[in-house]
Amino acid sequence: MAKFVDRDQSQLYLLPIVMREWVREDDLARFVVTAVERVPMSAFVVNERGTGSAQYHPRTMLALLV
Repeated sequence: MAKFVDRDQSQLYLLPIVMREWVREDDLARFVVTAVERVPMSAFVVNERGTGSAQYHPRTMLALLV
């Protein structure tokens, strides 16, 4: 399995503020993240060699692109 950079959307940021509190419940960003989570992993081409630095998760990159 490929190495991915860990991601934690509930990560605390500098002060005790949860990142989700910065984004409104009806914001488009929440919709994009939810929609990308439904995309099957078979839709992504992943470098399985395990060489080099850890990759960002394909879903994270797709959400950023969208």
